[in-house]
Amino acid sequence: MKRVTNKELISVILVNIGLLAAAVYMWLIYDRRQTIIKSEEPIQNYSVLEVNCRRRTSSSIFIEFNGKQYYVAVARDKCIQFDPQKIKLFYDKERDKVYEENGAMVRHLVPNFILYLCSCIWLLIVIKKRLSSS
Repeated sequence: MKRVTNKELISVILVNIGLLAAAVYMWLIYDRRQTIIKSEEPIQNYSVLEVNCRRRTSSSIFIEFNGKQYYVAVARDKCIQFDPQKIKLFYDKERDKVYEENGAMVRHLVPNFILYLCSCIWLLIVIKKRLSSS
């Protein structure tokens, strides 16, 4: 069995830490958006400048709110049958972003946590190889 070098072990640890940081960051964004959705009212005084419905890439609408312009990602089905009264948009004052109610979903977080768990398994395998070869 090939011996695991320090360089390989450190690279696996760095990948693991990077994936954990990305997963935690995305969780914090999700949690912040959910807090805003639960605690604030949807914005009403915006004007729609453009609707971009795409088949393969994400759909978006281009709006003007409080004198600024924002691109807001929306679900494709809402984009095709676009009705401003049916789409609830929320404004994050701290980050100066507008997003749609369903823009923060748990299903977007799952792949990141699965990747992190896979990297943990990879790390355990590398550590086990290192211990068995020494």
